[in-house]
Amino acid sequence: MSTVSTVLRTRLGDLRSDRMLTNSALLFATSALMAAGGALFWMVAARLQSAEVVGLAGSLVAAADAIALFAQLGLNIALVRTMPSSDRKAADVLTATAVVATTGTVFALAFALLLPVTSPSLHSVVDSPWVVGLFCLLVAGTAVNVLTDNVFLAIDRVRSYLWLNGILLGAAKCALPFLLVGAGALGLYGSVGGAALLCGVASLWVVLRHLPRPRGLAPSRELRQARGFAGASHVTYVLTVLPQMVLPLVVINALGPAAGAFFFVSIQVVTLQNAVLLAVGSSMYAESERHPHRRTGVVARGGMTMAVVGALSALAVVLAAPLVLAVFGPEYADQGTATLRVMALGVLGLGFNYWVAMRLRIAGNATAMVVAQLVCTTLVLGSCIVLAPHGTVWAAAAWGGAQLVGGLVGLLISVTISPLKDAAPGAEPVGSVR
Repeated sequence: MSTVSTVLRTRLGDLRSDRMLTNSALLFATSALMAAGGALFWMVAARLQSAEVVGLAGSLVAAADAIALFAQLGLNIALVRTMPSSDRKAADVLTATAVVATTGTVFALAFALLLPVTSPSLHSVVDSPWVVGLFCLLVAGTAVNVLTDNVFLAIDRVRSYLWLNGILLGAAKCALPFLLVGAGALGLYGSVGGAALLCGVASLWVVLRHLPRPRGLAPSRELRQARGFAGASHVTYVLTVLPQMVLPLVVINALGPAAGAFFFVSIQVVTLQNAVLLAVGSSMYAESERHPHRRTGVVARGGMTMAVVGALSALAVVLAAPLVLAVFGPEYADQGTATLRVMALGVLGLGFNYWVAMRLRIAGNATAMVVAQLVCTTLVLGSCIVLAPHGTVWAAAAWGGAQLVGGLVGLLISVTISPLKDAAPGAEPVGSVR
């Protein structure tokens, strides 16, 4: 008995000392709290507003989140690579913050000005100069919050990320709908965007407390040399999140706002599945950059972990789908159960594709990164545009199936053109790509 106890204590100690697994657990815990807060928010929204209003607000939230990701310009990914060796960490963070906030504002303005052509339904929500200005501010705050998420991982302060994004963000998001209940879709989006702005400012303050000077807007040599990697990462990022921005609009335009609400709520439910996979993948990337001589082992362990948790989470969502959607209302359970089940299984394809993308990112081959994601995004958008008019179930199936096929193409590129290799022992993380 004592031998078994000793073995268990040793195994537990090994797990607790594994930074990839512990950071993955913290990231997942944060994402779980964020997903729970998001689910509670949309439950409240579904009770306070009609399905049409929820559909419009959900599309606006999805678009704003995608714009915030576009605004990163690859700096969020580059910082994870360069921070371990940077001698101007605080200056790097401040420079990146200024860039993404400005870019987010410009992109948000362009999106709002194009709404009369791209989506008249959403233009009815963002329809005046002051609303456009508010939208730009909230998108800029969301972009800063996205950037600091990666900085917490880069400086190995994931516990602070848990407190801020897991607790503060969720609490603010769930409290604001009751204050803005009379503002319709704009009030729902303002609740999400306002919470992100608050969390972004708080996160930046906490990050800077843990970083040594100098500050200012003079970035380090490592970050300047990472421009090529950041550019390739940005293109890949844009291609990755493009479906997130476009698909809700495709569904609304093909099937109407109510169907858009059912589709969007299904996306929110499977966010928890995505969170597990993204947590492992992000931690795998950060750990590989901190210890480049152990890349292949870290990536192998990350892939096995993603496969196991992805399969278990898919099974759980498939079984619980009717009960979960019933919380949003009987019409969501009646109309959205099949869609949610198909989308839950599709997350397995998403997880595989994400693991392959991390392999290519760690290998540092810019062309391979971009080509693999371009193929995947083209497959996702093309198949969803063709199949969405047949119903939300077909749109969900197209999304998951295209992710799987895209992952297979990316793996072929990774194995043949951009193989993953361990760096020589003692090598420092680098900021350039081949």
